[in-house]
Amino acid sequence: MSKRWMISLATFLLACTVARAQDSKPAAEPSRPDAASIEKLSKKTVSIMGTVSADGLTLVADKEPKSFKVMNPDFVKENAGQHVRVSARVNKDNTEILVSSVIVLEAEPLSANKGDSAFRR
Repeated sequence: MSKRWMISLATFLLACTVARAQDSKPAAEPSRPDAASIEKLSKKTVSIMGTVSADGLTLVADKEPKSFKVMNPDFVKENAGQHVRVSARVNKDNTEILVSSVIVLEAEPLSANKGDSAFRR
């Protein structure tokens, strides 16, 4: 009886120690822009198509070769290097954006052209 009790106690303490070790690292909080920079943003959202930089800190627009600094880079970090369309609020200087949504644009699929030599007889 005493051995069973000791084994049960040791198992319980081991399980508590393992559970505590998993909880010890708090999740990092995403960076948020400060209130002063949010006040400088436009009220309307705009749609911008472009490519996210490799580090996720900038977005290079397609229409105008213009680079925007992303105020919330954690939002677009997963899409680094991809061609995307973002909905964002732009600041008055047109240099920074606050991204609200990201849509990944895929390359257009190749389609057959009836004029190709493969279709001629």
